[in-house]
Amino acid sequence: MRKLSALIAALGVAGSLSVALSEELSTSIMRPSVSTGAISGALPGASGPRSYYVALDLAPGDLLTQLLIAGREKGERRLTLELLDASGAVASSTFVRAASSAKDETTKSFPIDSTGRRILRVTVEGEETGAFCVLIGGSAFPSAKDQACPAMAGLKAASSAPPQQAVEVITTTCEERLRVGSDFLFDFDHADLRAEAAPALAELEQRITTAGKKAIVEGHTDGVGTDSYNQKLSERRASAVRNALVGRGLAPEKLAIRGYGKTKPVAPNQNADGSDNPQGREKNRRVEVVISTCGRS
Repeated sequence: MRKLSALIAALGVAGSLSVALSEELSTSIMRPSVSTGAISGALPGASGPRSYYVALDLAPGDLLTQLLIAGREKGERRLTLELLDASGAVASSTFVRAASSAKDETTKSFPIDSTGRRILRVTVEGEETGAFCVLIGGSAFPSAKDQACPAMAGLKAASSAPPQQAVEVITTTCEERLRVGSDFLFDFDHADLRAEAAPALAELEQRITTAGKKAIVEGHTDGVGTDSYNQKLSERRASAVRNALVGRGLAPEKLAIRGYGKTKPVAPNQNADGSDNPQGREKNRRVEVVISTCGRS
């Protein structure tokens, strides 16, 4: 164990960022490769479990991680992420395993209390076909920018689930609420709008223009991460949507913003047994545009 600790302490890998495929990652603790914010690759199939190591230079804060694994429905697969300490022992971990759907995911926040190098071990197992992806970000890893999952791209269309509606319209007395899932608008842990957000933004702009009323752009997050981190992220995302709508011609004085962080979930973030509820968290990660339909504009 002493030898392993010395090897980890002596690593000289910088924390630069670019998309990494599993084929480029190190499978040895001797030569861990640099984490890129996105670690993606194919499932190992009959060859059995396979582990990859990456080195991260982290700052104090929240290390946010999202694990995704995909393949055939009811397939056998598992993806594990472990944060190792200076001695090479597992300090904390999370995992996702196949359930009944073609794609499974989970999210976890790791608190980082000091500046320094950390080693992550990613272990994947199962199936001859399929792919996995680990997304990394948060205030502990602020340099994360490019978080695409190239190995997952070809599997999204294979899902039998119907396409999700970009904008959900919820109408009540004196209020129209336009709900958009954050996954339609932003990459994991980011507030920069994706190019794919254009259709949702166009629909929001059209509905606000038709209503002719003032609107409030609200940001909401799931329950992963600290209160303060989620509050700031929700505010940044609400502001990004407002700025995009102003860029489309809406009057700035007609659009206010509010960030609620994780304080107003619309679904449980966890199941009754305390396990992760990815479907619930997905519903909670959202931006809502609220239009008052009564009174003055």
